[in-house]
Amino acid sequence: MKKLAYFDESLVLLHVAAEDKWHLIEAMVNTVYTCPPLQAQRQEFTRERIIAAIQEREKERSTGLGNGIAFPHARLENLKTPIIAVSLPEFPVDFNALDGKPATLVVLILVPQDQPQVALQLMSQFARLFSNPDNRKSVKGARSISELHDFILHHIIEQDIVITARDIMREPTDRVSPDLPLSEVTRFMNQYRLDTVAVCEGDGTLVGEITCNDLFKRGMPDFFTQLKSVSFIRQFDPLEKYFADEGNTLARNVMSADFSAMPMNATLLEIVFELAVKHRPKIYVVSNGKYVGGIDRILVLDRVIDI
Repeated sequence: MKKLAYFDESLVLLHVAAEDKWHLIEAMVNTVYTCPPLQAQRQEFTRERIIAAIQEREKERSTGLGNGIAFPHARLENLKTPIIAVSLPEFPVDFNALDGKPATLVVLILVPQDQPQVALQLMSQFARLFSNPDNRKSVKGARSISELHDFILHHIIEQDIVITARDIMREPTDRVSPDLPLSEVTRFMNQYRLDTVAVCEGDGTLVGEITCNDLFKRGMPDFFTQLKSVSFIRQFDPLEKYFADEGNTLARNVMSADFSAMPMNATLLEIVFELAVKHRPKIYVVSNGKYVGGIDRILVLDRVIDI
């Protein structure tokens, strides 16, 4: 099996003392710069170029994934093979993760410009690995460079994986109760600029979806969907029914059961097919019927295409 990236013992840094993430990144780049793949392309790459590429990405958005892991990374034109370096800093380093936790494991990833999917695979593998408390303990408790190298080589570098929904989904914050009045549903959607919202029971079970399209079309006759234009109709108020029903209607009365729910192991191909070909506004990731994550087009752009 082809390894995901170049990784040898020289690219493992234990107990690095760093003032902040920039000092740690610089120390890791200095180490990576001496590895054979970059030495073979020494005329094309300088330390400064690599650091600048990582800093540019870091300034665009935080690479702190959360749960104590950070993935400073860059895509480099003309790089021949993906490369990773791993550091266990002496003290946790702040990478501005969404969960507020500093990084205790930092993985620097360099990939060719045309292979961003490798970076996503590596991040996904590490995230899965670190989600297990026993694996976190094994990584953080590594007593030698060889021990940590062998563990990562076996669990990450030699494990080619398929990207799934669990690797790119966002935790759900866009859900309402079936018994929430329609006026509050629309206020919630407006407040958080949501085009679609999940309707869930108290235990998280997904039972429906409400979209802006559904609300807009609520008062339109069905035959309107067959028209190419409504320019000849002047007096019809498309929102009249919405306002008439607003005061005595609940989320369960307007929600649709025609939504796309997928398991956490749904593949990237299945996700893109639903979003692009079937024109779904959102994918709801479920586990045992409960809403555990959401994926929309912007999220795919952010997590996959614009990595």
